[in-house]
Amino acid sequence: MIELAPRHKIGLPVDSPILLAAGSVGFGEAIHPSIDTTRLGGVVVGPITRHSIRGSDGPRLAETSSGFVLQTGLQNRGVSAVIKNFARLWPRLGCPVIAQIADDSPEEAVSTARRLAEIIGLSGLELRLSAQTEPGELRPLLRAIRRNTDLPVWVKLPLNGAETFAQASAAAGADGLVIASPPIGAGLAGQSTLVRGDLFGPAAFAPMLAGLSVVAALGLELPLIACGGIHTPQQVRQALAAGASAVQLDSVVWVEPDAVEKLTSGW
Repeated sequence: MIELAPRHKIGLPVDSPILLAAGSVGFGEAIHPSIDTTRLGGVVVGPITRHSIRGSDGPRLAETSSGFVLQTGLQNRGVSAVIKNFARLWPRLGCPVIAQIADDSPEEAVSTARRLAEIIGLSGLELRLSAQTEPGELRPLLRAIRRNTDLPVWVKLPLNGAETFAQASAAAGADGLVIASPPIGAGLAGQSTLVRGDLFGPAAFAPMLAGLSVVAALGLELPLIACGGIHTPQQVRQALAAGASAVQLDSVVWVEPDAVEKLTSGW
Protein backbone atom coordinates (compact mmCIF):
# COMPACT_ATOMS: atom_id res chain seq x y z
CA MET A 1 0.00 0.00 0.00
CA ILE A 2 1.28 3.47 -0.95
CA GLU A 3 -0.15 6.55 0.76
CA LEU A 4 -0.40 9.50 -1.62
CA ALA A 5 -1.96 11.97 0.83
CA PRO A 6 -0.33 11.19 4.20
CA ARG A 7 -1.19 14.56 5.76
CA HIS A 8 -4.88 14.29 4.92
CA LYS A 9 -7.38 12.98 7.45
CA ILE A 10 -8.74 10.30 5.10
CA GLY A 11 -5.60 9.87 2.97
CA LEU A 12 -5.37 8.48 -0.52
CA PRO A 13 -3.96 4.93 -0.35
CA VAL A 14 -3.22 3.08 -3.59
CA ASP A 15 -2.19 -0.51 -4.27
CA SER A 16 0.19 0.28 -7.15
CA PRO A 17 2.53 3.16 -8.00
CA ILE A 18 1.21 3.17 -11.59
CA LEU A 19 -1.60 5.63 -12.31
CA LEU A 20 -3.12 7.07 -15.49
CA ALA A 21 -2.80 10.82 -16.02
CA ALA A 22 -5.60 13.26 -16.76
CA GLY A 23 -6.50 13.23 -20.43
CA SER A 24 -5.28 9.71 -21.04
CA VAL A 25 -8.74 8.13 -20.79
CA GLY A 26 -10.99 11.19 -20.97
CA PHE A 27 -13.61 11.06 -18.24
CA GLY A 28 -13.36 7.29 -17.88
CA GLU A 29 -15.20 6.49 -21.09
CA ALA A 30 -12.15 6.17 -23.36
CA ILE A 31 -10.28 3.23 -21.84
CA HIS A 32 -8.66 0.82 -24.28
CA PRO A 33 -9.94 -2.77 -23.85
CA SER A 34 -6.42 -4.04 -23.13
CA ILE A 35 -6.04 -1.87 -20.00
CA ASP A 36 -7.07 -3.56 -16.76
CA THR A 37 -7.80 -0.61 -14.48
CA THR A 38 -8.13 -2.87 -11.43
CA ARG A 39 -4.34 -3.32 -11.52
CA LEU A 40 -3.69 0.42 -11.44
CA GLY A 41 -3.05 2.61 -8.45
CA GLY A 42 -5.60 5.08 -9.77
CA VAL A 43 -7.01 6.99 -12.72
CA VAL A 44 -7.15 10.76 -13.08
CA VAL A 45 -10.17 11.91 -15.09
CA GLY A 46 -10.51 15.30 -16.71
CA PRO A 47 -9.60 18.09 -17.14
CA ILE A 48 -12.83 19.51 -15.73
CA THR A 49 -13.89 23.14 -15.47
CA ARG A 50 -17.00 24.84 -14.14
CA HIS A 51 -18.24 25.74 -17.59
CA SER A 52 -17.83 23.86 -20.85
CA ILE A 53 -14.87 24.78 -23.04
CA ARG A 54 -15.04 24.33 -26.80
CA GLY A 55 -11.31 23.85 -27.09
CA SER A 56 -8.81 24.85 -29.74
CA ASP A 57 -9.51 25.08 -33.45
CA GLY A 58 -7.79 22.50 -35.60
CA PRO A 59 -5.34 21.27 -36.41
CA ARG A 60 -4.56 20.25 -32.84
CA LEU A 61 -1.97 17.52 -33.37
CA ALA A 62 1.49 17.53 -34.92
CA GLU A 63 3.98 14.67 -34.87
CA THR A 64 7.60 15.19 -33.88
CA SER A 65 10.63 12.92 -34.16
CA SER A 66 10.12 11.57 -30.63
CA GLY A 67 6.50 12.20 -29.81
CA PHE A 68 3.78 14.67 -30.67
CA VAL A 69 2.47 18.11 -29.86
CA LEU A 70 -1.17 18.41 -28.80
CA GLN A 71 -3.22 21.54 -28.21
CA THR A 72 -6.72 20.76 -26.93
CA GLY A 73 -7.46 24.08 -25.30
CA LEU A 74 -8.78 22.17 -22.25
CA GLN A 75 -11.83 21.01 -24.17
CA ASN A 76 -14.43 19.59 -21.79
CA ARG A 77 -18.16 19.62 -21.24
CA GLY A 78 -18.15 21.38 -17.87
CA VAL A 79 -18.59 19.86 -14.45
CA SER A 80 -22.38 19.42 -14.58
CA ALA A 81 -22.28 17.48 -17.86
CA VAL A 82 -19.29 15.43 -16.71
CA ILE A 83 -21.11 14.36 -13.56
CA LYS A 84 -24.33 13.61 -15.43
CA ASN A 85 -22.73 11.59 -18.21
CA PHE A 86 -19.62 9.98 -16.76
CA ALA A 87 -19.57 9.82 -12.94
CA ARG A 88 -21.49 6.55 -13.02
CA LEU A 89 -18.52 4.97 -14.81
CA TRP A 90 -15.99 5.74 -12.08
CA PRO A 91 -16.92 3.03 -9.55
CA ARG A 92 -16.59 0.43 -12.32
CA LEU A 93 -12.89 1.17 -12.81
CA GLY A 94 -12.00 -0.80 -9.69
CA CYS A 95 -9.34 1.66 -8.52
CA PRO A 96 -9.20 5.13 -6.93
CA VAL A 97 -10.47 7.91 -9.19
CA ILE A 98 -9.09 11.44 -8.93
CA ALA A 99 -10.74 14.33 -10.79
CA GLN A 100 -8.60 17.08 -12.30
CA ILE A 101 -9.81 20.66 -11.84
CA ALA A 102 -8.52 23.09 -14.47
CA ASP A 103 -10.25 26.35 -13.47
CA ASP A 104 -7.93 29.30 -12.92
CA SER A 105 -10.10 31.50 -10.69
CA PRO A 106 -10.74 30.57 -7.02
CA GLU A 107 -14.48 31.11 -7.47
CA GLU A 108 -14.83 28.75 -10.40
CA ALA A 109 -12.39 26.19 -8.99
CA VAL A 110 -14.32 26.10 -5.70
CA SER A 111 -17.60 25.66 -7.56
CA THR A 112 -16.16 22.76 -9.55
CA ALA A 113 -14.64 21.20 -6.43
CA ARG A 114 -17.92 21.39 -4.53
CA ARG A 115 -19.80 19.63 -7.31
CA LEU A 116 -17.18 16.90 -7.62
CA ALA A 117 -17.02 16.37 -3.85
CA GLU A 118 -20.66 15.25 -3.97
CA ILE A 119 -19.69 12.18 -6.01
CA ILE A 120 -19.61 9.11 -3.78
CA GLY A 121 -16.43 7.13 -4.27
CA LEU A 122 -14.27 9.92 -5.71
CA SER A 123 -10.91 9.60 -3.97
CA GLY A 124 -9.31 12.98 -4.56
CA LEU A 125 -8.82 16.10 -6.65
CA GLU A 126 -5.91 17.25 -8.77
CA LEU A 127 -5.56 20.99 -9.32
CA ARG A 128 -3.95 21.71 -12.69
CA LEU A 129 -2.05 24.98 -12.75
CA SER A 130 -1.99 26.80 -16.07
CA ALA A 131 1.14 28.31 -17.55
CA GLN A 132 -0.33 31.72 -16.72
CA THR A 133 -0.73 31.02 -13.00
CA GLU A 134 1.45 33.20 -10.80
CA PRO A 135 2.92 31.77 -7.56
CA GLY A 136 1.07 34.41 -5.54
CA GLU A 137 -2.25 33.26 -6.99
CA LEU A 138 -1.77 29.67 -5.90
CA ARG A 139 -2.26 30.11 -2.16
CA PRO A 140 -5.78 31.61 -2.29
CA LEU A 141 -6.77 29.21 -5.07
CA LEU A 142 -5.68 26.08 -3.21
CA ARG A 143 -6.86 27.22 0.19
CA ALA A 144 -10.30 28.05 -1.19
CA ILE A 145 -10.60 24.51 -2.55
CA ARG A 146 -9.36 22.99 0.70
CA ARG A 147 -11.95 24.92 2.73
CA ASN A 148 -14.78 23.65 0.56
CA THR A 149 -14.04 19.94 0.18
CA ASP A 150 -12.96 17.10 2.42
CA LEU A 151 -11.10 15.35 -0.41
CA PRO A 152 -7.31 15.23 -0.69
CA VAL A 153 -5.92 17.71 -3.21
CA TRP A 154 -2.81 17.22 -5.37
CA VAL A 155 -1.32 20.09 -7.32
CA LYS A 156 -0.05 19.45 -10.83
CA LEU A 157 2.87 21.82 -11.22
CA PRO A 158 3.98 23.60 -14.39
CA LEU A 159 7.39 22.32 -15.42
CA ASN A 160 8.72 25.86 -15.73
CA GLY A 161 9.09 27.09 -12.16
CA ALA A 162 8.30 23.73 -10.57
CA GLU A 163 10.53 24.48 -7.58
CA THR A 164 8.76 27.74 -6.75
CA PHE A 165 5.29 26.29 -7.24
CA ALA A 166 6.16 23.22 -5.20
CA GLN A 167 7.12 25.36 -2.21
CA ALA A 168 4.00 27.52 -2.59
CA SER A 169 1.80 24.42 -2.87
CA ALA A 170 3.28 22.87 0.26
CA ALA A 171 2.77 26.11 2.19
CA ALA A 172 -0.86 26.32 1.04
CA GLY A 173 -1.65 22.77 2.21
CA ALA A 174 -1.33 20.54 -0.83
CA ASP A 175 -1.57 16.83 -0.09
CA GLY A 176 0.71 15.79 -2.95
CA LEU A 177 2.53 17.19 -5.97
CA VAL A 178 2.36 15.98 -9.57
CA ILE A 179 5.45 16.77 -11.63
CA ALA A 180 4.62 18.04 -14.09
CA SER A 181 2.41 19.48 -16.79
CA PRO A 182 3.98 18.82 -20.20
CA PRO A 183 6.64 21.14 -21.63
CA ILE A 184 5.60 23.31 -24.54
CA GLY A 185 6.62 22.21 -28.01
CA ALA A 186 5.80 22.89 -31.63
CA GLY A 187 5.49 20.86 -34.79
CA LEU A 188 4.07 20.96 -38.28
CA ALA A 189 0.68 19.53 -39.14
CA GLY A 190 0.71 18.71 -42.80
CA GLN A 191 3.14 20.78 -44.84
CA SER A 192 2.93 24.21 -43.32
CA THR A 193 0.58 24.58 -40.32
CA LEU A 194 2.46 25.13 -37.06
CA VAL A 195 0.89 23.61 -33.97
CA ARG A 196 2.13 24.87 -30.61
CA GLY A 197 1.04 22.96 -27.52
CA ASP A 198 1.89 20.34 -24.94
CA LEU A 199 4.74 18.01 -25.85
CA PHE A 200 4.05 14.32 -25.25
CA GLY A 201 6.10 11.20 -25.81
CA PRO A 202 9.55 9.97 -24.77
CA ALA A 203 11.03 13.44 -25.35
CA ALA A 204 9.06 14.72 -22.35
CA PHE A 205 10.71 12.29 -19.91
CA ALA A 206 14.10 13.99 -19.50
CA PRO A 207 12.77 17.46 -18.60
CA MET A 208 10.22 15.87 -16.26
CA LEU A 209 12.94 13.89 -14.49
CA ALA A 210 15.04 17.03 -14.11
CA GLY A 211 12.09 18.88 -12.57
CA LEU A 212 11.33 15.94 -10.30
CA SER A 213 14.88 15.85 -8.97
CA VAL A 214 14.82 19.57 -8.19
CA VAL A 215 11.52 19.30 -6.29
CA ALA A 216 12.65 16.15 -4.46
CA ALA A 217 15.77 18.00 -3.26
CA LEU A 218 13.52 20.50 -1.44
CA GLY A 219 12.58 17.85 1.13
CA LEU A 220 8.97 19.02 1.38
CA GLU A 221 7.77 15.74 2.91
CA LEU A 222 4.92 15.48 0.41
CA PRO A 223 4.38 12.54 -1.94
CA LEU A 224 5.65 13.31 -5.43
CA ILE A 225 3.97 11.82 -8.49
CA ALA A 226 6.01 11.78 -11.70
CA CYS A 227 4.18 12.48 -14.96
CA GLY A 228 5.71 12.95 -18.38
CA GLY A 229 6.96 10.68 -21.14
CA ILE A 230 7.05 7.45 -19.12
CA HIS A 231 6.93 4.58 -21.63
CA THR A 232 9.15 1.84 -20.18
CA PRO A 233 9.66 -0.04 -16.89
CA GLN A 234 13.17 1.46 -16.71
CA GLN A 235 11.69 4.95 -16.75
CA VAL A 236 9.29 4.01 -13.96
CA ARG A 237 12.24 2.82 -11.87
CA GLN A 238 14.22 5.98 -12.65
CA ALA A 239 11.34 8.19 -11.57
CA LEU A 240 10.88 6.28 -8.32
CA ALA A 241 14.62 6.40 -7.66
CA ALA A 242 14.58 10.17 -8.24
CA GLY A 243 12.07 10.66 -5.42
CA ALA A 244 8.62 9.87 -6.80
CA SER A 245 6.19 7.81 -4.75
CA ALA A 246 4.15 6.99 -7.87
CA VAL A 247 3.96 7.78 -11.58
CA GLN A 248 1.24 8.81 -13.99
CA LEU A 249 1.19 7.45 -17.54
CA ASP A 250 0.08 9.74 -20.33
CA SER A 251 1.18 9.34 -23.97
CA VAL A 252 1.93 5.63 -23.74
CA VAL A 253 -1.76 5.04 -23.00
CA TRP A 254 -2.64 6.53 -26.40
CA VAL A 255 0.14 5.25 -28.64
CA GLU A 256 0.86 1.86 -27.09
CA PRO A 257 -1.99 0.84 -24.75
CA ASP A 258 -0.86 -2.80 -24.70
CA ALA A 259 2.35 -1.64 -22.98
CA VAL A 260 0.39 -0.55 -19.90
CA GLU A 261 0.09 -4.20 -18.79
CA LYS A 262 3.89 -4.53 -18.80
CA LEU A 263 4.24 -1.31 -16.83
CA THR A 264 1.74 -2.41 -14.17
CA SER A 265 3.21 -5.88 -13.66
CA GLY A 266 5.56 -6.50 -10.78
CA TRP A 267 4.24 -3.81 -8.44
